[in-house]
Amino acid sequence: MNNMRRVSQVVFAASLTLLAGHSAMAAGLLDAYLAAQRNDPTLRAARFEREAGQLARPIARAGLLPNVSLSSSRSTNSGDRSLAPGLPRQPLDYRSAQDVLSLRQPLFNYESYVRYQQGGVQAEYSDAVFNRKEGELAVRLALAYFDLLLVGEKLAFSDAEVVSLTDQVKLAQRRNTAGEGTLTEIAESGARLAIAEASRADALDQMAVARRALEDMTGQPVAELWVLKKSFVPVSVVPDNVDDWIAQALDKSPEIIAQRKLLDSATLDVDRNRAGHMPRVDFVASLSKTDSESLNTLNQRASVRSLGVQLTVPLFAGFGVTAQTEQAVANRERAAAELDATTGKVQLEVRRWFLAARTGITKVQAYTRAVDASMVAVEGSRRGMSAGIRTNTDVLDAQRTLYSALRDRAQARYEFLTSTLRLKAAAGTLTNQDIAGTDLLLEPGIAASAR
Repeated sequence: MNNMRRVSQVVFAASLTLLAGHSAMAAGLLDAYLAAQRNDPTLRAARFEREAGQLARPIARAGLLPNVSLSSSRSTNSGDRSLAPGLPRQPLDYRSAQDVLSLRQPLFNYESYVRYQQGGVQAEYSDAVFNRKEGELAVRLALAYFDLLLVGEKLAFSDAEVVSLTDQVKLAQRRNTAGEGTLTEIAESGARLAIAEASRADALDQMAVARRALEDMTGQPVAELWVLKKSFVPVSVVPDNVDDWIAQALDKSPEIIAQRKLLDSATLDVDRNRAGHMPRVDFVASLSKTDSESLNTLNQRASVRSLGVQLTVPLFAGFGVTAQTEQAVANRERAAAELDATTGKVQLEVRRWFLAARTGITKVQAYTRAVDASMVAVEGSRRGMSAGIRTNTDVLDAQRTLYSALRDRAQARYEFLTSTLRLKAAAGTLTNQDIAGTDLLLEPGIAASAR
């Protein structure tokens, strides 16, 4: 049993060495996550999307602020004119100039005011969307990181299985030479060895793909990864009540918050369209300077200042305002229905990952017992074979059960961690501290010392 553990540890060290590359990073989960925050293309796109969304507020505010414009024109005019019928026509050539500085300040414009409110809602929506995508990044990164570790463990188990089966083939050959074994034992051991070697080849391919997936997210080559502590045993989910998680999700889920902001914006859109029936009041001022602006002011210069209030009252727009308002009402109801759907979806996700995490605790404990029992069974089968009461098939079956239990336990441990992170992400409570807390369950890998 001790020899088998030693072989597994040595081969696992060799498999982790496959993660190494030149100028590569040695990273724990938190290091990889921070690198992904800087380099992941999907999050970088989300960051620019948020920056664009934040500009909705100042863009909408512009509708409430003064609008100042300056226009200037210079022209050369040529022609002729007659002062009275029958009189000779006189040539006419002159230059004209006009400069106008104007200001318009809305005093009452309900549509612009609603647009300003919508701009604030759109900025908050962009924040919620970014928070959701940041949480998704944490989950994607953890999945990629743990997938690579899991593939490394599976490769280690495959290597150990190949070593063990190779020894079993040699033992069967020695037994056959000594007249104790049979050719059937040799063939059976050889067949299982071939299958184990094929599984190892698959694990190598999976490792290459998993490593590339993590590198694409972090933007850096992967060298030594921190591995899950052998002493890690999941104990509980905190809080251990799905209703508490759902309550947190209803309050903090970025997906629900984003959908609420869409509903708020759709509600404001109804008011904005109804504003098409309301009057608008603007303060207007202008300063104009003209020189020979027209034939009537030829060779005359004028400077005019004006101040006033302009009232615009919409009377009839072909029922367009009414139709647009009804359309906005329909869109508001659609947004409300989508909010209900999103709320139900998030609650289902929270419940799913809560149950997965809690079930993961039971699975890890069960597979741990299976591993311990399988180790005893392998050792007993070998001793029984030496005593003549067990066959080679019994030993091979016991070994297969052991490696299957080892793989299942490793997968169950990583699934518990990812289910917990997914639960927190669905509830909207996932933070860097949670990633750091998971990082504490890892320890520096042994790839560096194996190189």
